[in-house]
Amino acid sequence: MTRAAIQKVMLVCRQNSRRSQMAHGLLAARAPRGVAVYSAGLDGAGGLAEEAISVMAEQGIDLRSQSSNALQEYRAEEFCAVIVLCGCLAELPQAWQQRPCVEDWDIPDPTSGDLDSHRRARDQIASRIDDLLQFLAEG
Repeated sequence: MTRAAIQKVMLVCRQNSRRSQMAHGLLAARAPRGVAVYSAGLDGAGGLAEEAISVMAEQGIDLRSQSSNALQEYRAEEFCAVIVLCGCLAELPQAWQQRPCVEDWDIPDPTSGDLDSHRRARDQIASRIDDLLQFLAEG
């Protein structure tokens, strides 16, 4: 799949409050023009975590304009790619698993941790996004 083929990306985690929100902010900031980025929670919308907002602000990315959404609010067929951040690909509805590009990054959940656990998750996500964008640039 080439970068030109990726037009809409869905980033998924459990509650759409931390990992998928950080990934949303990072990918939206780094993606080429014309790529639309969305995020949602597999188990519903959990609100935007203050820790996620804080660690992303350290990188110059403001998450406060993003909203927390449930995956059920979207139609799978409208998306080219879906990236699961919580290791729960098997729980993803079948329609989402059949997108042209599907990945499960299995980033550890920083929910019960301090800012450092959120920073580690953010940095892991940033590295995976860089790898994804490099792969797409080569394709």
